[in-house]
Amino acid sequence: MVSVIFYFQLHHPCLLHPERDKFLWDERNREFFADRAARRYLPAIRTLAALVGRYPEFKVAVSVSGTFLDQAELYQSEVIKALQDLLDAGRDGERVEFLDETHYHSLASLFEDPRKQEFRDQVSLHRDRLAKHFGTRPTSFCNTDLISNNDVAAVVADMGYTAMLCEVPGPGVSAGTVHRAAGSKLLAIPRDRDLSNALGAGSVHNALTPRAYLERIAKSAGSTLLLGYNLETLDAQGPGSHEFWRGLAEALPEFPAVEVVTPTERARAVPVDACPVFDVPAPDGSDLAAMGAQTGGWLDDPAQLDLFRDIEKMEDIARKAGGELLTHWRHLTAADHLFFIHKRSGRETSLSAYENPYGESLASAVHILTRKIDILTVTIFRFEILTRKEKPAVLIVTPETGRLPEDLGGLAKYISGKSGGQGEVISALCEGLTERGVDVHLAVLNLKKRFQRESKLSAQQWREVRYKIDPEKIHLVSSGVFSDLLSAYGGNPLLNAAEFQREIVNNVIKGVSARHGGRLIVHTHDWMAGGIINAYLKARGVPVLHTVHNVFTGHIPLEMLFGVDMEDFSENLYYSEEYGRRCIDSQATAIKNATLINFVGEQFLKEVVYDYFMDRPLVPLGVRTEVKAKYFHGTAIAIINAPPAYMYPERCDFCAEKFGPDDDVLKAKRINRVEFQKRMGLNVDPDAILLFWPSRLDPTQKGVELLEQVAGPFAIDHPDVQIAVVGDGVGNDRAHVEILGRIAYSSGGRIAYQPFSEELCMLGYAAASDVFGASLYEPCGQIDQVGNIFGTTATNRDTGGYHDKIRELRLKIAGAPQDVGNGFLFRDYDARGLWYGLENSVRFHRRPPEVREPQIRRIMRETRQRYRLENMIAAYIRAYERINDGEPIV
Repeated sequence: MVSVIFYFQLHHPCLLHPERDKFLWDERNREFFADRAARRYLPAIRTLAALVGRYPEFKVAVSVSGTFLDQAELYQSEVIKALQDLLDAGRDGERVEFLDETHYHSLASLFEDPRKQEFRDQVSLHRDRLAKHFGTRPTSFCNTDLISNNDVAAVVADMGYTAMLCEVPGPGVSAGTVHRAAGSKLLAIPRDRDLSNALGAGSVHNALTPRAYLERIAKSAGSTLLLGYNLETLDAQGPGSHEFWRGLAEALPEFPAVEVVTPTERARAVPVDACPVFDVPAPDGSDLAAMGAQTGGWLDDPAQLDLFRDIEKMEDIARKAGGELLTHWRHLTAADHLFFIHKRSGRETSLSAYENPYGESLASAVHILTRKIDILTVTIFRFEILTRKEKPAVLIVTPETGRLPEDLGGLAKYISGKSGGQGEVISALCEGLTERGVDVHLAVLNLKKRFQRESKLSAQQWREVRYKIDPEKIHLVSSGVFSDLLSAYGGNPLLNAAEFQREIVNNVIKGVSARHGGRLIVHTHDWMAGGIINAYLKARGVPVLHTVHNVFTGHIPLEMLFGVDMEDFSENLYYSEEYGRRCIDSQATAIKNATLINFVGEQFLKEVVYDYFMDRPLVPLGVRTEVKAKYFHGTAIAIINAPPAYMYPERCDFCAEKFGPDDDVLKAKRINRVEFQKRMGLNVDPDAILLFWPSRLDPTQKGVELLEQVAGPFAIDHPDVQIAVVGDGVGNDRAHVEILGRIAYSSGGRIAYQPFSEELCMLGYAAASDVFGASLYEPCGQIDQVGNIFGTTATNRDTGGYHDKIRELRLKIAGAPQDVGNGFLFRDYDARGLWYGLENSVRFHRRPPEVREPQIRRIMRETRQRYRLENMIAAYIRAYERINDGEPIV
């Protein structure tokens, strides 16, 4: 049996303008693209869609460059619609797979930067384009011209891909065989160039019939055959080329030894550990022969290499300059410009082969590229400092934070704290923004006791840290009111908020703004970091993004805010009355004065706007009123939270057995389950169906009273089920701690409760079959995401963030068109609803391992793709740029 992958590349270069004062040749690009779209792109795409739709055995993998999609969007949107139709035609059975590549079809992977930051960023840009146009998150990757080596493979593996298409890059790698990248589980699939080129223009084999071609495929050596083509030249054989492919698709049933697969499908089927190792050293930058070998022979001229190095040397200054100058430089990194000046040997040397568009003379192409490099270099050097000064700083104001990147200064590692969803968003934002060159400042409460404890420092050591380390971009707000608290919400939260907001208004904003010449964007979080801060900023014309992590608010009495001159922004405040005192509704004031507000889940935003929960005092009137005003004014958005990478099971030090989606997941979970059962006091049974509740015991939001009603009877009715609860009560409320303790004690080792600890909670995710809850409402929620990443299903009520993220698990073996979903939802907020959801989950987990294992792996992979941190950070950057009058901040 030969598994064959039909892979099509679709790329269209952006031409450089011959005139000195213009960069891209827009009019020629428009004309060129429109012509190719009508004559080649649309007919080829529609042919593939028709074949996929008609012949179930026919499958294709397609890579579309970002510059192609950008030009299609500008000049011929019908092409994007045709690609969407192609994807839709193959949804049943996942018979069309879109691949990731670099956005600019660039040579950034050959840069000598060991971190390959530009390569990573261009891949991330491409991801964003595919998500925008097609809603896909590819798991397979193909580099420009299928360039591959150990450095490229390491980055591709690190970015979460499971398969990489490549040319045969050197000795030890052969077509027809799947290889495993050294040091990872990434699979490298080499292209059979000879058999691919048998269909190329001018080939001596261009008289092949479809059946003759399939016969050659069936007789080829190896078990996995990658055949790659330039989709634009689908008609390379002449008018009958489209008929050739129709004939091939029609003839496939006659060749049972030929199985057509997609890259991801093949990667799932191949035993990783049995694959030979792909071990191809990256070329030395000065080794012309090695560079030529990496590019299939076309980057083989000293003049080409000199121009390539000139482009590479511009990376640092271009990235610092940002904006349009960075975009122009990225266009220069495209492989096409150097390919145009290749001294052709008369044979196909690249999957994306284009003739010189600047005339027959190579000198014209060389001249244009050289001049663009020189002019852009001078322009960036001239305006880099000015450009950097004109970019605003971003000040993030938050009550608490999680682990911080050390790029924020020497103090960062001492104030990183264990935190929940809000804190993790803050730490991810700080890291992602600093990596992208944004000047980030962070203002946070100085929870001295907490920071000291988590850093394992004595009081004297902490004082030395505070007075000897320059805080740089971290602004700790100190006060005796909260210095001994372990949480910003401990003690008297209203007094904490008043102290914090007063210091931010009177000192921090002024100091950060002055350092940046008044160019500032402020991002506030939660009611405690809102209130008079946002009212003050609006009065001074500073753009503000306010993230609503929950709808709680604090009514701060005016007398607590003494020392703040509120006269010139008093009209911006949202006043309230509490206990006979005039107060400021902190959350409503923050929302009212923000330039843009962001909810961490789309459904919860709609629930607030459209008057859900009116029968309960959940959403304060002022908050609901101001959210509605923002929403109907078009200044409310939703950016869903994403779990940080260190929470993945293959990186989690709390797991008894680390694992990933390519491992034996059920075996690893059995090992973790036994360890978790021992620590929790459950009966040790590796085959038990373990239902895990990792949420706080909150009767207002999390539905703990439903858990208490259901847990005992459900365990009795389902002898193969265990229930584990890890969580603290709310504040000083120990009622539910005691209730769950009694339920656990009387269960005979079938139910267990323990207070929250990070170590025990993460081990619980690794051990669980299903992570569940019973939320009345949920702004975002994170337990379902983390559970899915750890190979569990998720069960919860169909509300808020769980509505956004949980899709009902449906299987083909049960009659569904295809395997979809990641968990189970229930509608009614009562014990019967929770029971119904858990029943559905248990029904799935009673299926045989050979049914569950592939579904769990699929869920793990899909979750990683859907909730990438890069996507969340990119969305926040777009929000910052929106309130910055559309001007880029990176």
